Amino acid sequence: MINPLFSSVQLNACGKGKVEEVRIHFNALLVGLEELLPGNSREISIIKTKLEEAAFYSVKALRNYEENRA
Repeated sequence: MINPLFSSVQLNACGKGKVEEVRIHFNALLVGLEELLPGNSREISIIKTKLEEAAFYSVKALRNYEENRA
């Protein structure tokens, strides 16, 4: 038996819609920050990495809600 920590979860249409919403919000945040902070500095790279990480965990959190599962 696979430990739930490593298992995959299928999302239903509602869950998939929420994932898309999360991605849209993170994208909007990044676009806004890139407008305020133009260029390609080390700090910008870190911002992008941390936003990517936060988006990943946001999507992972959505999987934990039973109403989002197929």
